[in-house]
Amino acid sequence: MVEGPQSVFSQASRLKKYIASFGVFYGAFTFGICISFLNPTILDFSHKFDSPVDHVSKVFSVSLATYLVGALAGGIILKFLNRQLFVMIMLTLMTLSLFTIPYANTEIEFFTLAGVMGLGNGGFDAAQLAWIIDIWRHEAAPFILTQHFAVSVGRLVPPLLLGPFLSEEKEEGEAEFIISTTSEPYQSRLHVPFAIGAAFILVCLISQAALYLFVFRPTKSNTNNVATQETQEDKEKGDESTNELSQSGGESLKRKILLIVLICCVLGFYQGMELCTAQFIPTFSHFSEVGLSEKQSARIALGLQLGFALGRLLGIFLVLKIAPHFLFAGNFLLLLASNIILLICGGSSVEWLWVGSIAIGLGMSTVLPAVYAYIEKYIFVSDSIASIVAGFGGLVAFVYPIIVGNAVEYNPEVMTYVNFLSIAVCGVASVALFYITHVRGSNKESI
Repeated sequence: MVEGPQSVFSQASRLKKYIASFGVFYGAFTFGICISFLNPTILDFSHKFDSPVDHVSKVFSVSLATYLVGALAGGIILKFLNRQLFVMIMLTLMTLSLFTIPYANTEIEFFTLAGVMGLGNGGFDAAQLAWIIDIWRHEAAPFILTQHFAVSVGRLVPPLLLGPFLSEEKEEGEAEFIISTTSEPYQSRLHVPFAIGAAFILVCLISQAALYLFVFRPTKSNTNNVATQETQEDKEKGDESTNELSQSGGESLKRKILLIVLICCVLGFYQGMELCTAQFIPTFSHFSEVGLSEKQSARIALGLQLGFALGRLLGIFLVLKIAPHFLFAGNFLLLLASNIILLICGGSSVEWLWVGSIAIGLGMSTVLPAVYAYIEKYIFVSDSIASIVAGFGGLVAFVYPIIVGNAVEYNPEVMTYVNFLSIAVCGVASVALFYITHVRGSNKESI
């Protein structure tokens, strides 16, 4: 087990740790709401701005580009700024942008506000990824799963809120028409669910402010205690660590860098697949042979998120009985099978579309928490490492919408093609990661 530096959270009483964990879980819930709120609305905004879907869908690339900036900047800023203060700033950006997006009158305004929201999402994600590990350390595995379950529950909210307010296409004979053909109904109808979503995040902002002011506000005394303890530990281990570093310091640094690179490959390409699938599954359902309406497509997205949430709920209990790498292997096989279903049958059969969507949600459900639960045994996941991983995931997710958005209207299957690419990269990187940490590590211990 790798031990990290002490903090006000790791040294708190068990009751305070549970209070902090609840704050992290609710924050993860609102993060799930925010990152997926635009997914079912692309067709509506396409009608509102009278612009092609492939052009409006570039909003995903814009928000992911700013997500990347927020995640990388967060890793640096968190070295100098209190984590809770930083989280409150990011929550403010998320709240204001989500509330104002439906009032955008031009695509430039729409892209700008989505970019601000992406910046808040990236910074918040960098801060919250390592937070639960900082609190619970080697007891973190079930709490990591609970944290990510909260994200998946949050992602259920947008389809439920937005469904009644989306335009719906109906067919009569061979004629197809769209209810709500002017731009005004789109603005007046969408501001209600967006305001409700922003209210959820505002509650999180208020709760984090209360926790900072009344429970976890850093003081000189507890800061000095942490510093004193770390100084004493350094003195006790000074001679021993000097000898170890001279012999194996270079090897340890190389191993750490290699682990971070492999984690980035696994989680980066996974995050790209997760975000791309969540963003484009409604569009895939609309433009494939089944030709579902916007409301029906939103229900397919809800099915994916239900599978996602159910898988993470089960994962909380499974991680107590099953090793994280076995959970990941099961996810990998399910992702492969579900993408094959979507590619072969999902575009032409509503029933198989439902099966593939729910299955891919189940397959993606515990990948990220399982990898973090596995890797924290071998490397301490600091804010810097979390921001690098989130940033690389944002980079992959930035590229995917450009590829899929330009082709999904005419070739919906392109969504599954990029998913297969992610599955291949994740598979190779995860095998290498397991070999370096588990197989080669066990051999060294036996020697």
